[in-house]
Amino acid sequence: MTGEEASTERRRLLVFGGTFDPVHNGHLIVARYVAEALGFAKVVLVPTGVPPHKSGTRADAKWRLEMLRAAVAGDDLFVVDDLEMRRQGQSYTFDTIMALRRQHGWDTGIFWVIGADMVEDLPKWRRVREVLDAARIIIAARPPWDQDMPRILDGLAGRLSAEHVAQLRKSVVATPLVDISSTDIRSRVRQGKSIKYLTPESVVSIIDAALLYKEREIPQKS
Repeated sequence: MTGEEASTERRRLLVFGGTFDPVHNGHLIVARYVAEALGFAKVVLVPTGVPPHKSGTRADAKWRLEMLRAAVAGDDLFVVDDLEMRRQGQSYTFDTIMALRRQHGWDTGIFWVIGADMVEDLPKWRRVREVLDAARIIIAARPPWDQDMPRILDGLAGRLSAEHVAQLRKSVVATPLVDISSTDIRSRVRQGKSIKYLTPESVVSIIDAALLYKEREIPQKS
């Protein structure tokens, strides 16, 4: 997908959601890369409240929000919106899209970034057809996902409409491989290893000061 294709909307909003538990440099690099590829001057970062598709978060919402705000402080590209954290109950993408359109105007084009690893599960999303009608899903495909994406999208035939699959095919943005994960950061913290350069220094400081991720994680049932 090109910036020229994305520019057809009168008003556009690029949204990057996640648990950010914790936020790391990989999140920020991919978000910036997609914004530059599609010609967006702003990225709205939306930390999840109670995510339905993940087994659970390890840091309280207030700490995840504080770390995210600290990570992007002073960077004009990013805006943090905590609307999901302020909502009661589980956070679903459709509800967030509707809330953003109410907030920014119903004619606003919502461009919602997801990782390539989430594409196969799209048909399982709550109100997925309405999600795909209400927003443009942008697939951030890092290696080797960028090579696998045609096959993965072929597998959605019959599970999503042909129109929606065609739209997804035009919405793939190849991104660099940044081999950093929140899981690895939490593991390194528990082991007393350094997380320098994996996440912004401001986030490292919060993790150290609040003693986050020190306890052993208990596996969550899916």
